[in-house]
Amino acid sequence: MNSSLMRILVLRFSSIGDIIQTTSVLNTLRKYYPDISIDYMTLSKYAPLLFNHSSIDKLHSVDSNNSFKSIKKINKIINQRNFDIILDLHNSARSKLIRAITNQIQSLNVVKPRAKRFSLFLNHHNKFPSNFSQKTWLHKPIEKLLPEKYKISKISLSISEEERTASKILLNNYGLDDNNYFVVIPGAAWHQKQWGVDKYISFIYQCAIKYDLTPVLLGSNKDNICNEINQGLTIKSINLCGKTDLRQSMAIISQSKICVGSDTGFIYASEALGVHTIAILGPTSMETGAGVFSKNTLNIEDKSLWCRPCSQNGSFPCYRGKQYCMENISSKDVLENVEKILA
Repeated sequence: MNSSLMRILVLRFSSIGDIIQTTSVLNTLRKYYPDISIDYMTLSKYAPLLFNHSSIDKLHSVDSNNSFKSIKKINKIINQRNFDIILDLHNSARSKLIRAITNQIQSLNVVKPRAKRFSLFLNHHNKFPSNFSQKTWLHKPIEKLLPEKYKISKISLSISEEERTASKILLNNYGLDDNNYFVVIPGAAWHQKQWGVDKYISFIYQCAIKYDLTPVLLGSNKDNICNEINQGLTIKSINLCGKTDLRQSMAIISQSKICVGSDTGFIYASEALGVHTIAILGPTSMETGAGVFSKNTLNIEDKSLWCRPCSQNGSFPCYRGKQYCMENISSKDVLENVEKILA
């Protein structure tokens, strides 16, 4: 271990789920270097995810453009903070530029496993080690800073009591007078990662009746699937699609009995907040960075299919007659997994 390490800057600019996964690295660094100062830099629209995080001493947010003004601001921050190491957990064009203009500072960075993924997607030949996960990959750059038999920390996020109280008031305004609800997150950046509307409706109805819980739908204003599901339900539900910001959504999730949804950012927020979580995985898998792995979390996926995973983020259109990775998962399958967690 490096006893002289005093200050480190961590870079990760997108997206919600990936930023949440990097908190595992922050927590590992904090565990083995309790006195180190950890700064984190991300895009302004994602910065609220990390408010009040116990392993971040200073959070920096930057604009999404690469204008001269934006780069100048970043360079000023780095010059003022006197970092020992820049830890690039993105290895994007933006983060590479930052490393280039600050090449006098030692930098460590992740290396994207493009060759292994190409082989997996194109030839269906899995060359990934059996213990591979998003967290093990993100820890690779700092292994030389850690003990030989180090332990990877869990992901985590922070919600204040004031935020929890505000979320209760918000739900109360929508007719929920108790804390007995479950969260459903059916949307995803790519349609291929979304489970079927009819299947969600069937599952939500059965789960609500069986456990006497009110379903709460969360998503961005682009997730029209929330509206379609809500319209098809014949029971009381609360559709907050596009009506909450990042912190409000996190606060609502943090107090739910269980959270169920697609391979999308808020599912990993649920895991990071210690909530019972079920992720429905279709075209993505552990090798693409998908999946929940904490206690009281489960992944539902059809591992028997030769065609999955088929892309890094689910963006590749399905080339089969139907999307079996999602079609083969029934509402009964999801409900049975809820029973495993809530039993």
